[in-house]
Amino acid sequence: MPLALLALTLLFAPKCKSAIEKTEQEKHKSLSVEEFTRLNWQAQVEYLEHLKGVGLKDDDDAIVLTALTDDDSAVVVSALQLVDVLELKKYVTLAKTLLTSQDPIIRWRALLVIEKLYREDDILPQLARLTNDPEWMVREATYRTLRLFKTERERKTYFYTVLFKLSETNPQVIVEIYRTLVWYGDESAWPYMMKRSYHCKTASELVLVMRELARIKTRDAQVRIKTLTRSQSALIREEAKSLLSEYF
Repeated sequence: MPLALLALTLLFAPKCKSAIEKTEQEKHKSLSVEEFTRLNWQAQVEYLEHLKGVGLKDDDDAIVLTALTDDDSAVVVSALQLVDVLELKKYVTLAKTLLTSQDPIIRWRALLVIEKLYREDDILPQLARLTNDPEWMVREATYRTLRLFKTERERKTYFYTVLFKLSETNPQVIVEIYRTLVWYGDESAWPYMMKRSYHCKTASELVLVMRELARIKTRDAQVRIKTLTRSQSALIREEAKSLLSEYF
């Protein structure tokens, strides 16, 4: 066989299985903390992503701890995602401290960990503060998390904190506020929600208000929804008819 042809054959020949397996093993081998810290941030994130699929072993516990306290936001976010996916409750305390991070994505990811893994009432004051967070995704997740605490529903410690947020403008956050007020089951919220139904800025927001009003099943809510069957908006009319049929 001519030398040039032999070279091309070897160049394009498929790699043997053992060589491929060795490459994969080297790519996904367990790292020590020292090896992890020497990586650049992209490689650290890649390693943390790998751990989501295989779980922790050897030095990985210490690596997660190191990643959660890293200076790079992308590494911290990836570590929080790992804690969430693998439900690593041992890191919840650290996640709580990250709720005050300057990075909004870190605050949001830390809150998702709290939402999934933490049910101690000592977090409630912090959740109340997060209703003022400048990042809408954090505010949205805060109300959703608040509804997981049965003691708060009974004591209503932060009921008025939620009620006075009805001036919220983000539509995805406002729906969580409506749902939280209905979750509380406190009738003192109904007049405020009724008033809001007259001042919605869009048809989609009014639909959200109508749906939550229907859930409370009061006579006033029924009357208000019935008047909306005569709305100029076809969307509002159809939604009102549907809600009356379903709830009353």
